[in-house]
Amino acid sequence: MSKESDAIAQIEESYEYMLAYAAQGRSSEGAGADGASIRNFLDNFMLSANVLEDWVSTLTDLNSEVKAEFLRASKLIKGLIDTVLKKTNISSELVDNMNALMATRHYLTLIFFLDKSCLD
Repeated sequence: MSKESDAIAQIEESYEYMLAYAAQGRSSEGAGADGASIRNFLDNFMLSANVLEDWVSTLTDLNSEVKAEFLRASKLIKGLIDTVLKKTNISSELVDNMNALMATRHYLTLIFFLDKSCLD
């Protein structure tokens, strides 16, 4: 498995955790046994997004508009995650709102496209 495939898998795992966290209805991040884990998953998402940015930047056969759109989407999702990580408390509602953003879904769909079009 390539580092790009690993990064995609890590983002998928992080997003699955984000969905589960959002569904828990936590008002306080520390509530429950794994409350603080949300920060670890968000950090892993960010690190993996950096790996994918570096990879996409080097793809010579990827359409320039697709490349530019992915890099814009990546910077936006990282900005959203950074904003959430700066909060002293990460509630389920906040993560749910981030999950629901079209920007989040757009980024994930671009990753799935790149996975099938550039890694297969």
